This record gives sequence, structure tokens and C-alpha cells, in this order.
Amino acid sequence: MSTSQLYHTQGIEHFQHINHSYAKGFLIWTIQRKENSFKCYCGSSQVTATPIRRREIKGLSMGKLKTLFNVITHRLRCHDCGAYRMEKLDFLPTQKSSFTRAVARYAIELRREMTIIAVAKHTNLDWHTVKEIEKAHLQRKYKNIKLKEVKAIGIDEVHIGEKGFLVIVRDLTSGAVLFVGDGKSAESLDPFTKRLRRAKCKLETIAVDLASSFTKWAKETAPNATIVYDKFHVIKLMNDKLNAVRRTTMNKLEDDEKKALKGKRHTLLRNIEDITEEAKKDLDKIRKTYHNLGEMSLMKECLRNIYIIAEWEDEARIAFMRWCTLAKEIGVTQLKTMAKTIASKLDGIIAFWKDKITSASMEGFNNKIGWLNRQAYGYRDMEYFKLKIYDLPKLKIENSL
Repeated sequence: MSTSQLYHTQGIEHFQHINHSYAKGFLIWTIQRKENSFKCYCGSSQVTATPIRRREIKGLSMGKLKTLFNVITHRLRCHDCGAYRMEKLDFLPTQKSSFTRAVARYAIELRREMTIIAVAKHTNLDWHTVKEIEKAHLQRKYKNIKLKEVKAIGIDEVHIGEKGFLVIVRDLTSGAVLFVGDGKSAESLDPFTKRLRRAKCKLETIAVDLASSFTKWAKETAPNATIVYDKFHVIKLMNDKLNAVRRTTMNKLEDDEKKALKGKRHTLLRNIEDITEEAKKDLDKIRKTYHNLGEMSLMKECLRNIYIIAEWEDEARIAFMRWCTLAKEIGVTQLKTMAKTIASKLDGIIAFWKDKITSASMEGFNNKIGWLNRQAYGYRDMEYFKLKIYDLPKLKIENSL
């Protein structure tokens, strides 16, 4: 072993090799700082260094051998400022760390391809240590997210089980996560609102779901921005109404009559072009047998066709107005409610044709968040979970966590 190997294999500068030994799969490497490289915290090199104790620091493995540094540390007396201080070890992430910067960088690189447990075993670190290394890295990486040039954002909430909801804000142009907050109300966006104002960001488009909370926030925060209600959310709401009618219909039937509707939820909710011929026959039978359910199913497909057929804003507006009129005439309560919602949100729905901005990617991203949560069987450290969400657009989901 030599002093030059400290730098070339471990990235440690200004230290010299003293001796080394081997014990039970470990390379134990004793080092200390070079005499002419001691400096006080004030920057003065006029110091007296006194050896105090030895610290065990984990380094990068050398082949199959795990490396353990036996570092001779010193107490420094500065002749300029008169202070007494312990020697600072520059090759550590923090002065309390029991591993080198090189080990931390290596662990972060390995995390792209390996689980935390696998990285911990490979680097001879504790599981929690590896997690904290990655957490600190992500905190530095996403400490200052630039918002000034952001023009179009998407806002949506995602359910994460017992811990409730998170609100996610993404840049619809780059796909980057701009904010992750607790809850699903407009107040959850307060920290993001402050950041937008500090950055003097001028939003042009805000894509949200049909909930009034985010719409209100958008109007107050960026009154000149165009609010867009995406096709996904419109059709999803219609499917929710259809499913509600299905449940109501089943509740009114006798047990033996329920068999005709049992297991037909996906037949009713899936797009007509995506179901089998046998399912189409079942759907046709349901439409003829159950009036309200049949009307809801047909009107759902009519609503979908507006997005398929309409090419221009005016064409889409006329189609939606006709759909609303017909929905009210049919008389099904859920259809009337859906028509009322569409009429009140019509400008935002039509804006989809104007800006061609869609928040469909937000829903796909929510699925990735669900995958992230399931891979870890839930996160106890919510700050770490949020940081992983910030990093999720760059993560390959086929990799295990």
C-alpha cells in the first residue's frame, strides 16, 4: 500500500500511509494527515497538531476485501486565532460520518440498479445508512427547483393508503416534478404558491381535475392563465356516475336477478372498442334490460366520441352543449348532475382543443407513484418518499427498489 493509492483508489488527499494489515476479510489501513497540510478552521496554517485518538472509517472495498481506515486524528491549536479545534477530515460527507465521500458516491451510483439492502451488503453499510445517504443526495439535488421559466403545469392528487393524499405539481413541458405537498386541498399548495411568487413565474396553462379546490387556486394564483380540464378527468367522472347507477340498479334487484349484472362492471366502463364480442352481447342485453343503466352507457360513449370526432373549439362546444341538453331530457339523476358539471366547466373543457395541453401524463405518473409505494411496502419516512417522487421521472420502473 502507498500514499498515492489513497488518492487514486479512495479519493483521499493530504493524508499519508502509515501501515496496513488484514483481518477476517478486511483491509485495515492506518493513515494520518501530512505534517505540512494541517490548517485551522480560520484558514491559518500556523497550528500545532497533537494526536488525540483513532477513528474507524469505512472506505471503498479493494477487490473482495472490505476497507477500514484507522485514521489518526489530531487536536489543533491555532497560533493566529488562538482556538483549539479537532482536525477536520475533508474526505467525509459530514464530520460525524463513519464512511468516506467515495463510499457515499458509490452507494448513490449503485442505487440506480440495486435495492437498498443489496447496496448495504455490498458496501458494508447499514440499511438505514444507505437510505440516509440517498436521502441527503436527493435533498441537495432538489433543494432549489427553478420555476421562473415554467409555463404549463399539471396538478393532481394521489392516494397513498393510510397516510392519506399527496398533491403533485408537474411541469407539463419537461415532465419534472415541481412540488409535492400533503393533502388534497388548495391549502396544500401554499408553499408552492410562495415559491411561484418569489420566482415571478408567469404561468400560461394550468391543467387540473374537475374539483373546485384546484380551480379556485388557479384563478387566484394565476388569473391570466388558461385552466384546462383534461379528457381523462371528464371521462373518469362520467364512469364514476355510470358505476353509481350500476350499484343503485343492483341494490334494487332480487338476489337471483343480480346475476345478470354481477361481474359486468368492466364491461360497462371499458371503451366499446376494447371489449370482446361476447362482452358486447352482454352490454347490449344490459342496455335493453335496464333503462337507466343503458342510457348512462350510451351517453358515456357519446361523450367519448366528442373527443374523437371534434377537431375545433367551436365544434366541440356545440357538441358538449347538445350532449348536456340530451342528458337533461333523459331524466336520469346522475346524467343531470354530469350535465350540470360539464356546463359549469365548459370553458376549461373546451380549452383542451385550444392549447392541446393534456394532463393525461399526470395520471400515468400517479400510477408510477403507486408502484413506488408498493415496491417499498409503504414508506415510514415521508420526506424520503417525497424526494423519491421528485426523482421518479428519471427512474426506470422495471428496476426494483
